[in-house]
Amino acid sequence: MVDSRRKSLPVQPLTVFLMKTGIADYEDTLEDAGPLTKHAIKSSMGFPGALYLAPQRRAVPKWLEFLQDGAKGSIEERFNASTSAVLFVRAARRIFAFVFGYGRSLLDPRRIERSFGLRVVINAVDQNGLTSVDTKTVQELTVHTRRQTSRRSGLSDFGVDKEEDILGAVAGVPRDEKLGKRISGLDALRMSVPIVFRNLGGLCRNLLRIYRSADYRKQGFEFVDHVRSVSDPTLKEALDCRLLKALVEKNLDSIHLAPPGIVDWEMVEGFSFVRKADADPDLRLSSFFEQILRPDDLKIDRIKRQRVFVHLSGTTEPIAQWTFYRTLVAEFECRSRRYVLSGGEWYEIDPMFADAIRRKVQSMRPARLGLPPARPGEAEGAYNKRTSKRRGMYYLDRKFARVDGDPIEFCDLYSSKRIFVHVKRWRASSTLSHLFAQGRVSAEAFLFDAAFRREAREHLKRLAPSLAVHVPKGRPDPSGYTVAFAIIKEGGRGWKRSLPFFSQLQLARTTEALRRLGFEVRLEQIGVKKTR
Repeated sequence: MVDSRRKSLPVQPLTVFLMKTGIADYEDTLEDAGPLTKHAIKSSMGFPGALYLAPQRRAVPKWLEFLQDGAKGSIEERFNASTSAVLFVRAARRIFAFVFGYGRSLLDPRRIERSFGLRVVINAVDQNGLTSVDTKTVQELTVHTRRQTSRRSGLSDFGVDKEEDILGAVAGVPRDEKLGKRISGLDALRMSVPIVFRNLGGLCRNLLRIYRSADYRKQGFEFVDHVRSVSDPTLKEALDCRLLKALVEKNLDSIHLAPPGIVDWEMVEGFSFVRKADADPDLRLSSFFEQILRPDDLKIDRIKRQRVFVHLSGTTEPIAQWTFYRTLVAEFECRSRRYVLSGGEWYEIDPMFADAIRRKVQSMRPARLGLPPARPGEAEGAYNKRTSKRRGMYYLDRKFARVDGDPIEFCDLYSSKRIFVHVKRWRASSTLSHLFAQGRVSAEAFLFDAAFRREAREHLKRLAPSLAVHVPKGRPDPSGYTVAFAIIKEGGRGWKRSLPFFSQLQLARTTEALRRLGFEVRLEQIGVKKTR
């Protein structure tokens, strides 16, 4: 039954942050308390707190009346030139910051408890009570997506893939009407609730209880703990310092370079870090240290300004495509947690999740195809064509079959042992993501699409008539086929472990999907000949 007294209360829009533990003074959470006007909170409100106002030439805001209810003395006479306010409420030994107008800009971002809003929302809403979801995909971490609906929906209705997506801000309808009709959040929690000032203390205690709950795991949100964006400026600074120290000391075991975006490798001649320097076919740290002046003077701000020049075939002037920082891929242990830098962003990886993914990749068996080593700088097409001269191996690179009009590459090499071989030279997480996606899409089309099989059969017949029986007209039995991912990469027995975490994650997910369909999946290393 709805409380009629609650319905009669005015609805107040609120934006609230939870501040980090160990902060004694409210002013320690502010960027600069100097120009702000402080007001105490009436003792009759039942909770300690303080209100800070920022002077600006603006009109009187709508939320003035709500704040006046709890502040000592009149604030209107001092407030006719202000549109920013922060109200601190101390409850359950924590400090909450309610911001009004441009109040968020008054807070020190290093003091904010990250993902507070997100955690409250996913604990407070039902699995099918979502109205908006922001995500980033593991495959392309620089691509952000917002999905909205006009009705309550579940994760699947938003197309959220628990195995591929990293959750950002979320909005939904809470189970408890005391939290309002809709709440949303990431770091901050936004809500519109029927409330009076004196009830803020109770609201904060309730929000802290919800924040600390583990109900989100029962509601289908357990995957949010696997990979999370790092937004805490203090932690980012510490990770950047760790990165800088490793670069200066040339402790590079866990650092490499990779293009942060899609690259047309057929058009690229190479890369350099100085405009007039010779292009290196690959993006390498060794070239960085050879080309830049005085690498011992490296600083983080320089790393973030340094450009990477992309040299295109047939052109004389390179283009500055990315900053050096965005090309860095690094993995570190810090404070008993694992962190990954990719595309200029830091991500926190749950240690147990990371270990599980690595075990899956390590357990993958090779196809034992006897593939020859690649030559230094050899393009994948040239390698595939050369390899196809071996007995039982057939060249299908750039041979497409169509699904609903879209061209899909059947495979790069086909083995007479009924193995679809997909080959990629390792250059970046994005190139391997393309490799794994190619293998998955092709296998699904082979299994479910008769038109795709018909075109694939014609390609194989032209290579060897006897291969036509390998592609039946009806749906094939997937257990008779193997999908092999062959990666051109230097390295000894530990080469799988040296793959970037996000590449390992993508491989593990793709392997699981293909095995559920019934295919065998193998992982093959193609070595690189050493130059004399």
